[in-house]
Amino acid sequence: MMLLYLICISCAQQQTFEEYLHIFNDDFKEELAGLNVSNASYAVFSKDSVILQDSFSAAGSGTNGESPFLIGSVTKVFTAVAIMQLFEEGIIELDKPISEYVPDFKITQRFPDSGPITIRAVLTHHAGIPSDIYLNKFSKKPEDFNSVLDYLNSRFTCYPVGKIWAYSNLGYALLGIVVERASGMKYEEYIARHIFEPLKMDSSGFYYDYLSQQHLSHAFDDKGNPGVELPLFDKPAGAIYSTVNDMIRFGRAFIDGKENLLKNETLEQIFLLQNKENLLDLDHRSAICFTYKNKAFELGRLLEHGGATMYHRAQLVIAPDAGLASVILSDSPTGKDNAWKLDEQLMVEYIRAKKITPDRDLNHDKMMQFTPIASKNLKSFTGTYTMPGMVCSFEWKDDHLSPTIEGENFYLVQHDSNSFVPAKRFMGLMLKSRKMYFLLEEIDGEKHFIQAMPWGGLVIIGTQTTSEPIPMSWQNRTGEYTVASAGVDEIPTLENASISIENGFVVLRYGFNSALTFGQDATVALDIASDNEAFVLGYGRGGGEAVIFEPGKNCFEFMGMKFEQI
Repeated sequence: MMLLYLICISCAQQQTFEEYLHIFNDDFKEELAGLNVSNASYAVFSKDSVILQDSFSAAGSGTNGESPFLIGSVTKVFTAVAIMQLFEEGIIELDKPISEYVPDFKITQRFPDSGPITIRAVLTHHAGIPSDIYLNKFSKKPEDFNSVLDYLNSRFTCYPVGKIWAYSNLGYALLGIVVERASGMKYEEYIARHIFEPLKMDSSGFYYDYLSQQHLSHAFDDKGNPGVELPLFDKPAGAIYSTVNDMIRFGRAFIDGKENLLKNETLEQIFLLQNKENLLDLDHRSAICFTYKNKAFELGRLLEHGGATMYHRAQLVIAPDAGLASVILSDSPTGKDNAWKLDEQLMVEYIRAKKITPDRDLNHDKMMQFTPIASKNLKSFTGTYTMPGMVCSFEWKDDHLSPTIEGENFYLVQHDSNSFVPAKRFMGLMLKSRKMYFLLEEIDGEKHFIQAMPWGGLVIIGTQTTSEPIPMSWQNRTGEYTVASAGVDEIPTLENASISIENGFVVLRYGFNSALTFGQDATVALDIASDNEAFVLGYGRGGGEAVIFEPGKNCFEFMGMKFEQI
């Protein structure tokens, strides 16, 4: 009798979760429709079962688990797996310099005290390698990605190794070259033979030629209008296409314990927190290739990697301690905006319904440093703050710090012991906003302006910078510039630029091509290094990038693209 009672309870609980699953999926599709997503396929799965798998198509075009999508930067996970396979075989060592495997890698190290650029540093985006090359980034028939080596050898490092997490597509293109040199195989062949074939990912491959692979170019903008998706130059950083069914096979290789791709102990090295003591990374937690999510702690470690091309979007999430994973693929710019619900909501509900209790001991905290506001000399935080993308200034006004960002002025009013909220003065009252939160912190002698982002996480949005005298050679370069290097078969990533002098800084403004669905126009202050070389000030992706003028000419190169004065 007791056994029958327990079985009935179990059935009721299962039915409850099934009802939840149905409601969740209906809501998820409704949100995709509200985001103007054209097509998407997604799944949440364990090592031996599919918890939820479905597709969405606004036009009813029959999207399903076998529909191909470009996965963008989720390609980097495949590149990282290839590196870790070669590590398992003893062919490479993670903490050896890249130059031991690619001797002709000779980027100029700007920081004499920096350590060598190791494979591990590149895997975790802590190598200080420039972020991108925008010349020919999207082209009907891109060049061989190995040519990125020539570009890097003409560049400078952006940060000392280990200084800060700064995402780099070029770093992963370089890892693709390591795969080729260490294995003796072309990168694409290695991935096919050592990842696609063992997992039977028969519907996956590389998008490399628009003219012969137009069936992969279907894409839509955020209004549902058809777009043209061109192949990507830096192939090991973002050129794979796949299906949800194939990505389930790939995701399972991280959680099923079968060691089809990597030994379990190697997977644990991938999942290991890599930057615990890096203060400048704030609460950003890096694994090898993956990023830890700072939500849904019920699942234990939660690791993610997203991807974006011109139009396609993808997201892969691995929860190794819960034995779960999720994937979403889409051909629309907003195609993964609600992807977080697959792991932060559905996975959590699943382990509750199934009474699964993941071991959370390996989900280590990140070391951070925050001094209470009461212990700070707030007046010392006045001045100019720079970051890759923005320049702002702080003044002391009405007994408060008052930032001005893109012409918008407001006050910082204390919210709790560590954080501020923005406020406006109206009829003698401070009207506070509770939608944005900021912090101020000094780390290693530098003062930083930090924002708590709406999706969770802390980001440095400015670092206090002192202006230096501007050489006459740079004062004479103010004006408007236009792209002079785009080819007929490519989509120019950047369209225009201008140079001005503002608040004692040389400021570069540049605009992204409106045909692209990523990237925002940016304003960056420059650190003048010589008559012809300068570097973007601030920390983060795009920081430290070089602006190089041709001697005696009014034209410069930035992120691989050449601009000439109008």
